[in-house]
Amino acid sequence: MQTLAIIRPEEQLKDSKKIVESFGFRPLAVSIIDIVPLRDPLWPAFLDELKVGNIDYVILTSANGARSCAKLGLNAASIPASTCVVAIGPTTRTALLKEHLRVDLMPSEYSSRGIVQMLNHLTRKNVWVLRSAFGSSELIEGLQNNGATVKELVLYTLKKRCGQPQRDFIAKVTEGDVAGVLFTSAMTVHAFFDCADRTGTRKRLTARLANQLVGAIGKPTAEALYANEVQVNAVPEKATFRELVSTVHLALNNRAL
Repeated sequence: MQTLAIIRPEEQLKDSKKIVESFGFRPLAVSIIDIVPLRDPLWPAFLDELKVGNIDYVILTSANGARSCAKLGLNAASIPASTCVVAIGPTTRTALLKEHLRVDLMPSEYSSRGIVQMLNHLTRKNVWVLRSAFGSSELIEGLQNNGATVKELVLYTLKKRCGQPQRDFIAKVTEGDVAGVLFTSAMTVHAFFDCADRTGTRKRLTARLANQLVGAIGKPTAEALYANEVQVNAVPEKATFRELVSTVHLALNNRAL
């Protein structure tokens, strides 16, 4: 049985391991970032604008963001029918529905670019983007170019981890029998290599990754890997973890032929 190394948030590790196992792999898993909730000073203003129906679109870009909104007290009654709730992809949609919040739209491409392409006529529309402190500028700039008035609300930040579990994980990827390594965000890439720098293993790790199959969940993650001189071998068409594992599974099978 081949081993896949995966880096996932703590809350998603259990389900992610099950997905990896369902494709016949042994998971080697670690969380390398902590999610730190924030209370943006704009939150009361956001709720006030929602209440009076001044917001045309609310955009959520992660499952963590959906959970953060619920913890801050957002509920179905808070969102008027005139406000359209947009989820960036199925994982975010599932998290919103689990928190009893509705979802009205989801792009066919699960990315900032997909949202911008979907919402291409936004003149005189008021849009709020709810996300992490590390969101890219692509979404905000794209929506503004489409004519929207955009406000960004930061729900949480991310803190890198490099304790013993993360160091052990990097050692196993570098020295162990690992067929592939899966990256699911640009931030996890940065945290991964920062920890490798701290342990003095970056050079050996990068050399080892050249002989493993490296998967990236989407373009921003792939670009972060390229910036760290790592070749990406698999990127799924749909930016979900299950699709990433499926794409890596197919790529490894093709290598074996």
